[in-house]
Amino acid sequence: MVKITSQIGLVQTVAQCIKDAEGTAEKIKEKYPRLRSRDSKRGAKKSLDFFEAVAYHLKRLQQLESGGATE
Repeated sequence: MVKITSQIGLVQTVAQCIKDAEGTAEKIKEKYPRLRSRDSKRGAKKSLDFFEAVAYHLKRLQQLESGGATE
């Protein structure tokens, strides 16, 4: 079942998830200087931290899966 769903594009690869998380983090970084309220900036900061952490941990997962664990 998982093989079929990944073949038709319903399940993203780890690499695609990393790319999406990094892209979202970049969009937040670009938008941050234009935010005006403290609440908006706080929310953007939380989102940025989240997406950067997702990208980091997915990269680590990818390394572990490929047998390239260095730490």
